[in-house]
Amino acid sequence: MTQLLMFLTKDPRSFGERASEAGIVSLQGMLTIFAVLALLWGAVELFRVALSAANRNKTKKAQSNVPAVEPDSKPAEVITTEADDGALIAAITAAIHAARADEGVTTGFRVVSFRRTAR
Repeated sequence: MTQLLMFLTKDPRSFGERASEAGIVSLQGMLTIFAVLALLWGAVELFRVALSAANRNKTKKAQSNVPAVEPDSKPAEVITTEADDGALIAAITAAIHAARADEGVTTGFRVVSFRRTAR
């Protein structure tokens, strides 16, 4: 213990000078860390912008390759029965998936519940 105390007292600088130097070193370390974090954040943002632009270009090419379909003047009437619920759910799910794909959303979705309303 006395050796440690002697080591600390051999420094000719005052406590204020040593504390000031320690504060400067700490501040430099924190600034370095925040600068590196800012650079990483900038790189992630650049990747996000580049990947979203590439995804938009890919969907535009896919849409330009699809032939135009003339819409019918009158939509077809759908008649469903109780036994046809599975086909109805599949058709609605496919329509939702197609609409989300047109918007560029590629994540999946899950139907939690559904209920029939009065017509």
